[in-house]
Amino acid sequence: MTEKRRMKWAYWLVIPAALGAGTLYGVLAREGDDRGRARSATEQTKTSNVPQNTSHMAKAAELSKGRGLDAMQRVVSEYAALAGDPSALSARKLLLATLFGEKDLSLKLSGVLAAVEADPTPPEKDPFWEQIASQVSELWKGDTATKGMDLVLAEARPRARRVLISSFVALATSERLGELTPDQRQTLTETMVSVTPHVPPGQKSEVDRALRALGGNDLADIMAGKGLTGKDGHVLESERAYNNALEQTKKELEPQGPADAP
Repeated sequence: MTEKRRMKWAYWLVIPAALGAGTLYGVLAREGDDRGRARSATEQTKTSNVPQNTSHMAKAAELSKGRGLDAMQRVVSEYAALAGDPSALSARKLLLATLFGEKDLSLKLSGVLAAVEADPTPPEKDPFWEQIASQVSELWKGDTATKGMDLVLAEARPRARRVLISSFVALATSERLGELTPDQRQTLTETMVSVTPHVPPGQKSEVDRALRALGGNDLADIMAGKGLTGKDGHVLESERAYNNALEQTKKELEPQGPADAP
């Protein structure tokens, strides 16, 4: 990890007391594998059929009118308190929309990540996980994207860090990847390489997709420990291409047989 990136962290990171045990970002401006996404969709389908509690909605609507850090803290607390209650799905959607509706980008990101971290629901069962990752991903534009990559490495809270990684996986595996500059793409590749050894098992295949999109199949295979010693039977794509080219060259250099007599 370079000194330059450490300096970026120090510049863009502030530690507030207001949002509790967390990291407040001064940044300006797909969950898991297919099985994980299927489970998330299933959870949302189940809860969407449950009658919604009107008192929860009324409180969420009232909280959505607040402004500033204190109001955001109350939204975050209510969002976490209602986690796991199928009758509060609509209320939590409104609370989430309130957090994402904040105009100040640093406050928006801080509130969303605080809410994600405060929610004890496993990501695989969180009906909002993909939505949150997707909406956070949409924040990564221009110079903000570079700062966001640094924040991925700076974030220490497990769920907040995981959703940040998911947001950049969403970026790396979408057409928006083309919006990054060559330097940003290189930084994103380095970021994914850095986080790969530390992501939870349920996120490994997700990061693998990002590595393949960013650096090709060999990078993803090497990070997964494949084809390094030759003992696992896996042949890296570049090695296979080299061997094929070598065989073709040998065939082309083989002496020709005697010409047929007239």
